[in-house]
Amino acid sequence: MHPTLLKQLNLWHNRNKYKEIISTILELPEEGRDYELVCHLGRALNNEDRYNEAIAYFLSVQDEGAADPLWHYRLGYAYYYSGKYEAAVAAFEHALELEPDDQDSQMLLNWSRNAVNKEALGSDSADQIRGEKREVNDEELAPFKLVSHDNGSLSLILSVGSYKSHIFEARADEGFEGNGYDWASLAAVFLDEKMPELVSIINFDPEAGMFAAYTSNQEAMVSFAAAFKEACENDALIGDLFSRAELD
Repeated sequence: MHPTLLKQLNLWHNRNKYKEIISTILELPEEGRDYELVCHLGRALNNEDRYNEAIAYFLSVQDEGAADPLWHYRLGYAYYYSGKYEAAVAAFEHALELEPDDQDSQMLLNWSRNAVNKEALGSDSADQIRGEKREVNDEELAPFKLVSHDNGSLSLILSVGSYKSHIFEARADEGFEGNGYDWASLAAVFLDEKMPELVSIINFDPEAGMFAAYTSNQEAMVSFAAAFKEACENDALIGDLFSRAELD
């Protein structure tokens, strides 16, 4: 691939301009699209929720992608979000065979296996199964707030104060104040026990007056944000989790 074109494609990707990537690559003659270009195209189609098209393009370079863990990951991503969960399981398993430490592939493999199991039980709709990618609005998350950053990462923030202050007051004699660090300790227990697949993906960067979690995996953050807020609204659950939080 021409280095100038590659630089432009990466720039568009970082700025979430996926339509520009797709149109530019599709304007090229088919014989001029090498493996790397097709993978850029497939990734952009994934980001535009055009999963079946992405699958077709990824499979068109299947032989070249066989030894590339990123190809398997992107194909699995397209399978997962198009509801082809068994195919997604196979793709993520191949990705992990090639790159065993890839946390994103492991997380999505877990989600895919759960989706297969839920389909077998027939107990959840497709929307419920794919809840990790659900959209949440500001009102639903308040007083937490999701903040997008120019680098593509996503943060969940909370200006600490009166929200759930009684939870922290229960252990005030131990030094808990309900500050940002205490919220991070609580969130860490929540992740460990309720969403262990996200432990290595969600990061914390609190300050005294603010709780902050961040990650470059937007689907993981939305999933965490919705689940953590729901847990916070259950005083019995969040109180039990906080009983195991450690003072920072």
